[in-house]
Amino acid sequence: MAIIITYDIPSKHQEFKDQMISKGYRDSIPGTTNCKIIYFPNTTLYHSNKTADTARDEAQVIARELGIPLERCVSTIWSNWAAVCGEPFK
Repeated sequence: MAIIITYDIPSKHQEFKDQMISKGYRDSIPGTTNCKIIYFPNTTLYHSNKTADTARDEAQVIARELGIPLERCVSTIWSNWAAVCGEPFK
């Protein structure tokens, strides 16, 4: 089942995101007719087949490995959604 995870960390944003992406998380996904691509907010990622618990646990491990606190984190099932398409990150 697909999930999204959103998080707050105080530093090492790109390193954290890169490690999550190496585990299959994505910062954008194909959209529908209104959005060809949905770009997630900066600290939100998507995974097509992990559980919410697994996403949280992996975020905790990566934060610990980077030596930063995971200040806030919510992961949940991706279902019944609406979006503002967004733009690619620069």
